[in-house]
Amino acid sequence: MPRKAKVVATAPSPAAENNAPKKRGRKPGSKNKVVGKKRARRGSKPAVNVFEAIEKEMKMMAGALKKAKTAAAKQLEKAEAKATKAVARAEAKAEKKITKLRERLKAKRRKKPGKPGPKRKPGRPKMKKVAGRRGRPAKRTGRGGRPRAGQPTKKTMIVDFVKEFAKPITSGQLIDGLFAISGEKDKKRFSQGIYTTLTQIYKNKILLKDNKGFITLPK
Repeated sequence: MPRKAKVVATAPSPAAENNAPKKRGRKPGSKNKVVGKKRARRGSKPAVNVFEAIEKEMKMMAGALKKAKTAAAKQLEKAEAKATKAVARAEAKAEKKITKLRERLKAKRRKKPGKPGPKRKPGRPKMKKVAGRRGRPAKRTGRGGRPRAGQPTKKTMIVDFVKEFAKPITSGQLIDGLFAISGEKDKKRFSQGIYTTLTQIYKNKILLKDNKGFITLPK
């Protein structure tokens, strides 16, 4: 058989090395990790919503305010309860003092005046009051009113005049006759007194007055 010709390897020229395409990847035996040029896609951060953040802060503030209100209400209730207890105690003390003072005063009133002590003056004995005279006091006689002893009253003057007249008489005739006898100057005032006296006489039925206005003695 014919022998094959031996192929002698020739070293590549530098120009051929430069024009040859580069191999990708790591060299055999390399321990370095392959880092790709493209960045890995990461999850994008969500955009911050301003309104949601404000709403969240407002909720937090509302909760804090509610807690503060409840705490203040509790403190106020405690203060009110404390004040009411203090007032009740003060009122109870005052009532006790008042009752003690009343009891002391009653005991002093019940005690009889005894011998005076070394520094005390003797108590005055109780005096019996003389009962005063009842009835209204006497009025001045210069302007009418109650007459002096021995002088006739208006009542007796009216009854005596009707008796002397001896027949039915009117109130006007009666006043004219009595005014002439009395000697007073003010007829209006005198007639007012006579009318008031006549009403009392009619009530007591000392004199009678008929429908026509005539005054007569009772039968």
